[in-house]
Amino acid sequence: MKTITEKEEQYILISDQTDFDEIIECFTDRQLFANQFKFSDRSYFTKLLNALNIDDEDFSTRYYYYDPARKLHISESEFGYVWISTYGLIARNKATANRAVNACLNQHMVILMLIEKAIDLVNDNRVYDIDSYKFSLLSKLSPTIFHNVTFYIEVFCKAYLSLTGTETPHSHNLLLIYQTTLQAMNNHGHGNSLFQIIVLEPLFKIVEHVAMLPRNFKEHFIKYDDNLQDDTIILYDAPGLAEMKSLLELSVDFISGYYYEGAETHYLRTDVYQRMMDMADTDEKKAKIQELYPHLIPR
Repeated sequence: MKTITEKEEQYILISDQTDFDEIIECFTDRQLFANQFKFSDRSYFTKLLNALNIDDEDFSTRYYYYDPARKLHISESEFGYVWISTYGLIARNKATANRAVNACLNQHMVILMLIEKAIDLVNDNRVYDIDSYKFSLLSKLSPTIFHNVTFYIEVFCKAYLSLTGTETPHSHNLLLIYQTTLQAMNNHGHGNSLFQIIVLEPLFKIVEHVAMLPRNFKEHFIKYDDNLQDDTIILYDAPGLAEMKSLLELSVDFISGYYYEGAETHYLRTDVYQRMMDMADTDEKKAKIQELYPHLIPR
């Protein structure tokens, strides 16, 4: 079987009878593997399903098959490849071929789960009892959310810098990394876009907060709560937490879009200021846009 690479992704190609016989042999010998496959002819995939006693029509209604007893997981992606695992249910090792993007996606998952947990707590009436287990979680979640949001902004910016081909600072200083990101945005003509307005600018509030903390604050040790002068608190307000969750979702959606679509992603379409002004149907709305984004007004 041959290995092919498309858009930095590797696949095992099944293109003839020899390849088909080899993959059948893998099952016959009970080999353990988890790989991405591409079938040049759909009939080979259908034959494989039949050989494994999997109904092709049933598979086509769900596009996946999972049998924990057989430890067999087969799933067909909308992107034209088939994932086959004989370990059972197991994910691909890496989300993408870009390490900086993977770090961003992984850290997003961590902070997303923390914020969702915080929202669940806020909506539980028992959290107001200071002697309850629920309330004690707040004191643990507060520094955890702050530390992980800060780390997320770092890996988010570094993912963007990686995708633009910009040299990433060998530093954990958020302000330096953010300023480098702004410079890259300007250099690549990504300003006056949804990326700038709804993703990058809102993150600056956190960057600015970290930059104003008492000095000797070791940002690269933030996960160890190393700065005794840091008294940052997290406000447990459900709408506020939901807003933060939405911002993080937009940011990771942008990174994914930029990775797969390049500059064609809708987040990088420019002239967003003028498009907002065109959509504003009252003078009050136009004035509000001018107040919020004066730096985007064409000079």
